[in-house]
Amino acid sequence: MVEQEVVRATVIGKLGRLRIYLYLVLLLLYLAAYFLGYAVKPSPQFAAQVNKQLNQFTEEVSKLSLVSQIAAFSYKLTNLMVSLGPSLIPVFGIWNTATQWVYSGIATNAVASNEAVAITAQTILLSIILAIPSTDGLLTVLLLINSVRDKSFKELTILSARSYIMGVIITIILLIIFMTMP
Repeated sequence: MVEQEVVRATVIGKLGRLRIYLYLVLLLLYLAAYFLGYAVKPSPQFAAQVNKQLNQFTEEVSKLSLVSQIAAFSYKLTNLMVSLGPSLIPVFGIWNTATQWVYSGIATNAVASNEAVAITAQTILLSIILAIPSTDGLLTVLLLINSVRDKSFKELTILSARSYIMGVIITIILLIIFMTMP
């Protein structure tokens, strides 16, 4: 009995280290995707379109904030969740986040320097936040695949699924806090 507990603790410890390594790999992947997009030089038409959309978004938030701060916050949060909400889905979220970061990198080259710095800072902060559920989701899927073949992975799969659910909840809370910042 004691030997099983030692083995279980060892496996959970190794799973925790694997989670950290996966987190760092995904974080680097997201930042590499952003800088890949940043390396692309946008056309003048694309730059004009990005600036127009950014100005429209800013004007809409300003109009809504005159009516209600809650309306402006809801508008910003809805726009964020439309583009990054799918990033909370296991495995698909990794691809979605990387794609959004390539677009953000391209948009960074299309806007003025103040806005470019803001986009870069936002992307780095969101990468740190979104890598949490992506890591736990990927780990849960991998353990789920293994638990189909070997029933001894069932407990680890449940542990990882709980971690994924907590990661999603924490990420949503952090995104809400992030959107309340000016």
